[in-house]
Amino acid sequence: MDENVDVEEKWQEFLNAEGWQISKEIYDNLQATSTVLDTDDGTHAKWSSNGKLGLLLVFDDDEADALVATYFAGMDGSDEAQSCFGVWIASLMNMLDACIGDMPADGQPESPQV
Repeated sequence: MDENVDVEEKWQEFLNAEGWQISKEIYDNLQATSTVLDTDDGTHAKWSSNGKLGLLLVFDDDEADALVATYFAGMDGSDEAQSCFGVWIASLMNMLDACIGDMPADGQPESPQV
């Protein structure tokens, strides 16, 4: 690589020429998929354009069975199960709290500046 090339300057030139198109493509894709939660894309919470929050919880069979068993064991009086389930619910509430903190003030996603 040529050591005389100013990478930051080249990046800015690229963004000035192409950045608006990339921003628009990303925005359009986010708008088109705003109501879709995909187990493979790593997105587990989204605000849709109509102001609704969607949360995706993904479990394999063993995880789902363990969570349900822990819940019922807690209901039957197991202190350990109640504690474990409480920790899980607390992490879910932290996720929800983070989503609420990221919600746009007007409930609408921000459009790119083009």
